[in-house]
Amino acid sequence: IYSTLIMHNLACREWVDRAPPIHFLRLLVCLRLLMRDPFYQKVFHELGGVESLAQYMETVADGYLGYAGEQTVVDRLVNITNIFQKLSAVVEQREWVIESGAHRTLVKLVASRDNNVLLGALLALTSLAESSECREKIGGLSIVENLLIVLQEYDLLSKRLTAELLRLLCVDPRVREQVKVYEGVPILLSLLHSDHLKLLWSVVWILVQLCEDPEASTEIRVWGGIKQLLHILQGCWDRNFVSDRSSIGSLSSANAAPDSLSQGYCSSSCVKLIPKIFLLCLYVPACCAAVTELVLNDTNAQQVVQENGVYIIGRLILPNNKKNAPRTDLVQCYAFRALRFLFSMERNRHLFKRLFPSDMFEMFIDIGHYIRDITTYEKLVAKLNSLPEEELKQIVENIESVNQDKAPTKFIGNYAILDHLGSGAFGSVYKVRKHSGQNLLAMKEVNLHNPAFGKDKKDRDNSVEKIVSELTIIKEQLHHPNIVRYYKTFLESE
Repeated sequence: IYSTLIMHNLACREWVDRAPPIHFLRLLVCLRLLMRDPFYQKVFHELGGVESLAQYMETVADGYLGYAGEQTVVDRLVNITNIFQKLSAVVEQREWVIESGAHRTLVKLVASRDNNVLLGALLALTSLAESSECREKIGGLSIVENLLIVLQEYDLLSKRLTAELLRLLCVDPRVREQVKVYEGVPILLSLLHSDHLKLLWSVVWILVQLCEDPEASTEIRVWGGIKQLLHILQGCWDRNFVSDRSSIGSLSSANAAPDSLSQGYCSSSCVKLIPKIFLLCLYVPACCAAVTELVLNDTNAQQVVQENGVYIIGRLILPNNKKNAPRTDLVQCYAFRALRFLFSMERNRHLFKRLFPSDMFEMFIDIGHYIRDITTYEKLVAKLNSLPEEELKQIVENIESVNQDKAPTKFIGNYAILDHLGSGAFGSVYKVRKHSGQNLLAMKEVNLHNPAFGKDKKDRDNSVEKIVSELTIIKEQLHHPNIVRYYKTFLESE
């Protein structure tokens, strides 16, 4: 019976041309149900069913995309896409689908306005894209623009599946270039506000891959991506996330079943709260990886430091010693890698000398610059996790000391003292922030009781007048990109 359905119906041009749509739909439903069995999938290929079904899908899809159509057209396309998803779920069978040309029609169907047809195409393409050869074939077609439209305009499930497909395709440099051309960076960054964990994970890994292009890396910064990623890392433990545990296969089967997908099966599976352990395994490492790639650009690295990134990421290297707490080794490795990439820039190194004891700092340095292999950082994590409680407590205090948002230690005039940068013969230099502003400044506090300024009040007053006069000249005449800019001088009582 199965062979007859294929040879005398699906592969018979005369029957295909004459069969009423409802009869063809019944044929497709029968084939779809029987092909749950891997044996029937192989028979389907041996009897030429893959090529025949691909040709029929192309004919129906061209008519549907050109003129829309009645519900039976949608139902036929949904069943066909489910069959191709089943075939594509097996690695060895993906070649059959590509050789039949079905992937080209599936890419066209991403432009569908019907949710079930769209989902069917996305699910089949995602299964195909698990193989590098198939990704290359799909990536060479015009798919990115429509994927970005789905990410902007469609429902949560469609966005989640689209992001997963785009993540797989972005291995191809042609796809990454198309994401840039069609202004995909701001669209992707807008999705970081979502609470769906799988969607977020896919989006962040897309950003990681885009960072291989210097222009895309810069664009991510310009659109506020660095601030967003650091904000996520800082506050992810306070957010509640949802997700679904549905596989591609189960979603595809649900999509083909009447009235089960949009209203029931998948919508209900997307409202489960996610335990924090999934954040450790998925989301936090992905965000750390994105920051790691971004800091390869000097300007990006500078912004990460300015946005308190050393402190935010530094907190993630700390072990969770609470009773029954999950192991955080993977997060620690990714956080250490991000910090080590930041350290590779010479201007940032002074920050890290304050974080670790000498033996750990030596291990940190010995890793080398820009080493991506995450296993390289495992020894560093093991060393940190084995430290005595007192040494670990000191590292915690060291990390807190680089927190740019910590409460000021004191005020001098209208300036909040944030950190002591160093001392010299005439006084000390502090990192400060104006009470009503956000910009960071350096303030030098000079002790006028130093003998160099005079022995009595009159001499000291004269010295102050000379200093102010000279600094006024400097302010008016000295402007150079490599010399700090002078703003003002003021007197403050002790």
